[in-house]
Amino acid sequence: MKIAVLGAGAMGSVYGAYLSKGNEVYMIDVSSKVVDAINQKGLTIYERKQDKDVVFPLPAVTDAKKLGIMDLIIVFVKNLYTISAMEQNRSLIGENTLVLTLQNGAGNDRDLARFVKKQNILLGTTEHNCANLEPGRISHNISGITNLGMVQYNHAILQQVAETFANAGLPTKIYENIQEIIWSKLFINLSLNSVTAILQCKVGYLHENKDAGQLVREILSEAVDVAIADGTYFNKDEVIQKIEKHIQDDFYEVITSMSQDVLNKRITEIDHINGAVVQAAREYGIQTPYNEFIVHLLHAIEGKYAKTI
Repeated sequence: MKIAVLGAGAMGSVYGAYLSKGNEVYMIDVSSKVVDAINQKGLTIYERKQDKDVVFPLPAVTDAKKLGIMDLIIVFVKNLYTISAMEQNRSLIGENTLVLTLQNGAGNDRDLARFVKKQNILLGTTEHNCANLEPGRISHNISGITNLGMVQYNHAILQQVAETFANAGLPTKIYENIQEIIWSKLFINLSLNSVTAILQCKVGYLHENKDAGQLVREILSEAVDVAIADGTYFNKDEVIQKIEKHIQDDFYEVITSMSQDVLNKRITEIDHINGAVVQAAREYGIQTPYNEFIVHLLHAIEGKYAKTI
């Protein structure tokens, strides 16, 4: 397949590198520093499990106008930049171009629908974990499954993409109801990311402090109500217990990406995480005061950046 990856950050780089094995892949990023590093040295993936660097020679550009129509576009920019990234790369989109979002949060498919027909939109989640080390060099910390679905389910299309991913070393599962997976990941992000970003703490503090823990439970309770109204059923107690287990057993020492965004005075993805719950809740007439407060508080914190830089 002819594939463009929008966003040569940590996750986009891992997918682009792996997919370049057997496919025509182009990395697209707004950072000339990142693009130059990839073109000069190749895209380097440090495989933590094997403790070694693997270099993938593939092209990178800041301007994609000369690349032509793609078979598949994978969107890995932060979701607050999705619309601008798609606008700048319209030249890659043809009648049959598939567009896949594996971004955090919810509502990304609605942003993509402004540029491509709904039957060509794929969405899902990734269980890989990776981090930027330097421009053009990424640490691949944990391998995992790519979970795929579509706005309008088409098994043939999903099977084609899943086989392409699997052949490149990216195991993939297909779901007829991908929204259950999207919501499950959203529950983690909207509770752990947002609260740790506000408190500037590691995830474990949400277990150590009863008030922080209660805030997590209230946020999740509202989100489950919205998910059910949206057509995806979850048992509220089970969701809360699962997140609390993640906090205690899986992510205790983790500093979340949103917490790092606030620490480094970067705009967060809050509107596509807790904000996505708030937006959906309004459509169903559900009150979500805790999630609304989180959104306003994060934006207030962001508003201080210009005053402190």
